[in-house]
Amino acid sequence: MDYAIIYPADLDEYDWYMTGKKGWIDVTVRWDGGEQLLEFYDPVRLGQCIEDDIRRAGRFFGRNVIVVPEVTEAAIEAAVVALAARDFVDIAPNQGMAGP
Repeated sequence: MDYAIIYPADLDEYDWYMTGKKGWIDVTVRWDGGEQLLEFYDPVRLGQCIEDDIRRAGRFFGRNVIVVPEVTEAAIEAAVVALAARDFVDIAPNQGMAGP
């Protein structure tokens, strides 16, 4: 299956280092059947986001959240390869790519 990972910008080595330190990144994946925004988190950062949202709003909501051991280009690509192998059935249909 053909697909493309569209990162928010051209990321150099320093940008990837900082992204890894932040522990999250949003990327768009396009494939033959559609396009979807995916949220990649490392486990620590996701836990912090969940706690913050629950404390602030009493709930956590994430659409197409993917947790990887660390937020690196290699980890993102491996996760997308796994999604592609299943024809992207594991992600929600495109809802206009609107956030929660």
